[in-house]
Amino acid sequence: MENQIHYQLKQLEGQYFSNTNSRAGKWLNYKLLEVKQGEIRASVLVREDMTNPNHMLHGGMIAMIMDELCGLAFYSLGTGYYYTTVNLSVDYLDSAPVNTTVEVHSKVMRSGKKIANVECTVFNDEGKIIAHGKSNLVNTEKKVFELRTHHT
Repeated sequence: MENQIHYQLKQLEGQYFSNTNSRAGKWLNYKLLEVKQGEIRASVLVREDMTNPNHMLHGGMIAMIMDELCGLAFYSLGTGYYYTTVNLSVDYLDSAPVNTTVEVHSKVMRSGKKIANVECTVFNDEGKIIAHGKSNLVNTEKKVFELRTHHT
């Protein structure tokens, strides 16, 4: 049976995910391309304010993108509790220049009562992997926030 959060996220496929409680997520302005339970595929336009001095996507921005999309992949499972990142390991493999779009694939590898493990890969506009990461999230035992499907 499909959970409510997954259902609501699925309705937003093809749209920019601006109605998030995450201010970082709003700033990233990512587009949901595909939503499955425990999996998210999204795209992000590399803006000038996301780049390093060489006008390439900054490594810190890649980490923020990964953290945001790992969290959303986990959130799509519909758990009743909020999990937060305890670590994020990133391998930087290539780059993406300003004004190109990166595609991000995040997938929950394991979801337990206390810890969840999520994997994330970022591709440049040529389909080449520019970064790969893994994250562990821990259960805060706080009730999860509700997805807002309408702007307020």
